[in-house]
Amino acid sequence: MKAKTLLFVIAVCLCVLPASVYGTSDIRVHARFLTDRMAFELHLNTNQYNDLYEINYDFFTGISPYMARMAIADAVATDLYYHYLDIRNDDLRWVLSNAEYARFIALDYFFRPVYVAGGVCRLRVYTVYSDRNLFHFAPPRHYLTYRGGHCRTHFGGESYYRKAYPVRYRHPVYAHARPARPATPKPRMRPHSNPGFRFTPADNRRPGAARPSKPQSGKPQVSRPGRPNHPGQIAPGVSKPGKPQVQRKPDARRNNPAEKKSRVRSARDSRQSGRTAGARRM
Repeated sequence: MKAKTLLFVIAVCLCVLPASVYGTSDIRVHARFLTDRMAFELHLNTNQYNDLYEINYDFFTGISPYMARMAIADAVATDLYYHYLDIRNDDLRWVLSNAEYARFIALDYFFRPVYVAGGVCRLRVYTVYSDRNLFHFAPPRHYLTYRGGHCRTHFGGESYYRKAYPVRYRHPVYAHARPARPATPKPRMRPHSNPGFRFTPADNRRPGAARPSKPQSGKPQVSRPGRPNHPGQIAPGVSKPGKPQVQRKPDARRNNPAEKKSRVRSARDSRQSGRTAGARRM
């Protein structure tokens, strides 16, 4: 009972401390708690429970040197974290059955166990299960003796559990494994109204200026320079001024009746005198 209480106090203290202080005993506590909850929810057998503890222990051991840098969003440390996480999740494919692994992926606090909040690395499983003193299973058989003997560094980068798969497990292997790192959404670009090339007019007209009219069919219209103006020549586009109109005064004699009769009489006398002279010649 005292040992469980001591482990509980250590877990509570470590869940709010920077990850750089994690030691071997801390890794054992986190690996056991995570393994216990995974075995409970996924309904694993004893062999799976023991192998799962080794895989979780190797995972926490691999990321422990980089946890403090992960907490400050260091890019290199974050890449290494996802590298070890992908190794862990790949090892689990050979321990969990097809249905168990599909369930494992659907639970983010199992699939991606570590997150950063307030400059501290934390375990998601602690946010789901608040009672850190409760364990559904006894400690794994090699809880105090395992020190990473089955990690990939001892097998040339290959998975130990893949080699042991045909002997220990015979279930179908999950074949649709995917990286644990969430995909970064790409920024949506606004489509251009004209994705082609833009050509500048030869006359360098400003936007909005009137476009020149197209020439009629036939010979192209070519503008020619105008000739110099000669004296008396009117420039093109200028109307020639007309002569000034002079208003005549009315003739008083034309409207006088007596004067009009005199003109009629004179004209009649002239015609009669002309006839008389003609008769004499004959």
